Amino acid sequence: MAMTNFKHFLRHPLLYLLRAHARHVILHITNRCTLRCRTCFVTKEALDMDLAQVRLVAKKIGTLRWLDIGGGEPFLHPQLVEICQCFPNSAITIPTNGQQPEQIFETAQELCGSLKKPLTLAVSLDGFETTNDYLRGTGSYQKAVQTLRLLRTIPGLILKVNTVICEKNFPEMISFMEFVRTLNPDYHSLLLLRGKPEDAALALPAFDELEKATPQLLKHLASYDYGNKNNALLQLLKRRYQRYLWLVNLKTLRTQRCIVPCKAPYLHRVIYPNGALSLCELMPTIGNVFEEPMALLEKRMFDTLHAYEKAKGACFCTHNCNLGENIQSHLRSVISVMLGLDP
Repeated sequence: MAMTNFKHFLRHPLLYLLRAHARHVILHITNRCTLRCRTCFVTKEALDMDLAQVRLVAKKIGTLRWLDIGGGEPFLHPQLVEICQCFPNSAITIPTNGQQPEQIFETAQELCGSLKKPLTLAVSLDGFETTNDYLRGTGSYQKAVQTLRLLRTIPGLILKVNTVICEKNFPEMISFMEFVRTLNPDYHSLLLLRGKPEDAALALPAFDELEKATPQLLKHLASYDYGNKNNALLQLLKRRYQRYLWLVNLKTLRTQRCIVPCKAPYLHRVIYPNGALSLCELMPTIGNVFEEPMALLEKRMFDTLHAYEKAKGACFCTHNCNLGENIQSHLRSVISVMLGLDP
């Protein structure tokens, strides 16, 4: 262990022990995208990370529990399969806007045949056709639904639907969730509008509306097996986790404070196509993986979060990707999930 990180080890020794087996990286391999979704907060540029750069990243960051391939639209990258093969010991999730159904289907088949660990594909769909096409672009709904139906035929693939909740689509959310259930994904992930969206006029629904709809939302989320058809215990735990995650999000919105401590420097990081590194997608970049030693970058991540929290208090957000590691490495939250308790 580098001496620069020794004080952080003394502060959180358990997290250092977990780190080799619980880390999560969001690796943005391209900024190119075929859509300009109103809810999106990612910068769009004609920039790809090449395979040699990905191999350098894989060598520097080491073992990961979970790799989240990001974009842009990852399926636009011509070397997506080879990139995923650089992380043979990681479960991989790839989001897609679903706008190239046949090409996405063929690439997904190749991925499922070449990866050892679970592969999850997340197709973005933000409401029924009129609403979705307003938020994501004309014609996007029909292509995304076609992609979902094609992907559902691939054995062994974990398939989910991602929906970004905002004031525009929330009035139809319950009926839309009922429709999504008929498409037979392994689960439906609800993401609250976050960051600085493309359409700055968009906002979250009123908190009272979110709270009022919660019993029905949770009922639908509890109907999924989360890719564990033959394991009743894992189904139960994942349903309880999704319930807990939603309630943490609501409590965060209501209190405007940190509910589960952020573990970003230990367990979570984001790397962009140009090599820029950040603690999460909602924080500024702090250096470049292509150009600087990882030990120096890790120290800078710790120092960045420490300085932020010293100036502004404990960092908090409603970003599901960040909250995943936070919840799963927080003893009180783990116990709450296991017992089905509220946060």
